[in-house]
Amino acid sequence: MLFWSSFSSATNVTMCTDLGRVVIELFDDDAPLHVANFLDYTDRGFYGGTIFHRVIPGFVVQGGGFDWELRGKRPSAPVQNESRNGRENQRGTLAAARTNNPHSATSQFFVNLIDNENLNATRQELGYTVFGQVIQGMSVIDAIAALPTGPSGVFASDVPDPIVSINSVTRLEEERYSDVPHTERSDLIRSEIEAALDENNQAAVFFWIQQMRNACGTLSPDLLVRESEAAIANNNEAAAIVALEEYLRVTEDTHETYARALEIYLAIVPEPQDNQATQAMMPSIQEIAGHCTPITIPIIPDGSQAPIEEMISGQTELRSFMARTNTQLECLSELIDNENLRKDEQALLTSYYNRRIEVMEGAASNFNEQVQLFRSRQ
Repeated sequence: MLFWSSFSSATNVTMCTDLGRVVIELFDDDAPLHVANFLDYTDRGFYGGTIFHRVIPGFVVQGGGFDWELRGKRPSAPVQNESRNGRENQRGTLAAARTNNPHSATSQFFVNLIDNENLNATRQELGYTVFGQVIQGMSVIDAIAALPTGPSGVFASDVPDPIVSINSVTRLEEERYSDVPHTERSDLIRSEIEAALDENNQAAVFFWIQQMRNACGTLSPDLLVRESEAAIANNNEAAAIVALEEYLRVTEDTHETYARALEIYLAIVPEPQDNQATQAMMPSIQEIAGHCTPITIPIIPDGSQAPIEEMISGQTELRSFMARTNTQLECLSELIDNENLRKDEQALLTSYYNRRIEVMEGAASNFNEQVQLFRSRQ
């Protein structure tokens, strides 16, 4: 049996919330830019741990931009408006939230609770882009809409009480045991995972854990670590990072697998670079450490060819780099010691801090080697 599935043809997603499971059909033909944008956030695990922060009965339920502490998450670049795609803001549809700028939609979305005709595009003005619809679990959305609301955090109103989290959003795979109630389905899937673990079949482990996610079953800390290991074994580090960041978000650091999970995470988390493309991939570094300015590595002169003037200039640039990087490390160290950081943010900063030290050591070692080459010419 083949357990590795393709993501390319998937058009439905599963959203697991505190109040239940929601399945959304995406309109990839009618709103290709918004669907691609939403799936990018989905595949990066961006929505895990976000909340529904704006609930207006008889209007919309909105989420996808803030964590459970009502802190904004840094989104990627906005997408072009596609509201003239023939899709209207009818009850149960999923639309992109935006500012007054029609081309400002990023990660946030809302579910229409009624037919909101005033949100549709007109001949004169662009509207709010509809890019999907709820096909299962509209009762969950209605339950969120029925909660009392009020001010909280940075919001003057409309925050539900209690706050409802989005635990995960994942692409919907071919469902196994779909004819079995969800409570029983989780037990069946868990037995499949255990069998795959006994056989050390990492492809099967990963497949069945995705089935558990599709069913919105509970993933224990141990299972999240297993998922990360299976994802790595199947050359899917992006999925491993998603699983580990969820683990770090929900698991106490006293848990017996915490050290192993953190070690795996720090080993595979992407290296932050000093360019916009990578900053978009790693928004949390920019969000929490953007003011700790990284310093570009100086060009080390070639000791086998460079004249003495170039070697002296290289030494001056290296010393400046070391001093400025030490300032950056002091800034990062203060952030790491901040008790308000989440564990996944602290782990990411620690990894970045350690790698900046490695960069310094590597630059110094390289320059010393070039100095030896220079001296051998004398």
